Amino acid sequence: MSSFYGCHFSFDDIPCEYYELHVYDLGRPQDPGGAFTSPGRISEDRVPRRTRSMYYGTSHDRPLELRFVFGANSKRIDRNQPFDRWDLETIASWLTDRDGYRWLEIEQPDMETLRFRCIITDLRFSTVGKEPWAFECRITCDSPFAYTFPEVFKYSVMGSTDIPFFNRSTSNGFFYPQMELYLFGTTFINIINHSDNGRLFSLTDIPNGEIIRINIDNENGVITNNLGHNLYRNFNFNFLRLVRGDNRLEVNGSCNMVITCEFLQNVGG
Repeated sequence: MSSFYGCHFSFDDIPCEYYELHVYDLGRPQDPGGAFTSPGRISEDRVPRRTRSMYYGTSHDRPLELRFVFGANSKRIDRNQPFDRWDLETIASWLTDRDGYRWLEIEQPDMETLRFRCIITDLRFSTVGKEPWAFECRITCDSPFAYTFPEVFKYSVMGSTDIPFFNRSTSNGFFYPQMELYLFGTTFINIINHSDNGRLFSLTDIPNGEIIRINIDNENGVITNNLGHNLYRNFNFNFLRLVRGDNRLEVNGSCNMVITCEFLQNVGG
């Protein structure tokens, strides 16, 4: 049984109602049972005459793929109005003429906080009585997971401040959040994650009184600031990462800290 039963969807912030569409079926290709996430890749060697393998690890980096069927909604069906050539080209342009991944949202109560970052491919239309009424395509996500909508956490730090932070991603790997620091004339910021073996994020010798805002993209390793200074020379290159579940952060310095998270979530297909 599929965990998707919503009738409405939006892609790239455009609702399907705009094109008089709704969802017919959303599920995994060749997987009617509804697994939770893409299968992991097992890295191992098999040695002759040895029962057990030499196991090196398992990675869950295969992107989630879904089969998506949608078509005319009840209003269009009641008018007995199949899609014409103009409609087909317009819908195809909306879904496939995109440079990069876009957000797909399925409207159903248990997915109100979730969305998929994906690319739509293999789009084709289906006919009934030689008239086009529906579409089928493949959804390829950028990861094995869905994402929560951005959640913002704000903290005021003066001197040394302990911050308990709960990472509610369902992935067992590290999670790298977005972060903004608004400085109060300080020349250093240290963040110790005691739940990650004391890993230290450290910015030192910050130009006092000049830089006010620092933006850190921990996942992609990018640091920018309001004056365009090169802060990598002041950084120890330990970007902030969060373990699954509870994290005990110790922040030293004087700033307002804003952490933005799009938590990773396993979603049944």
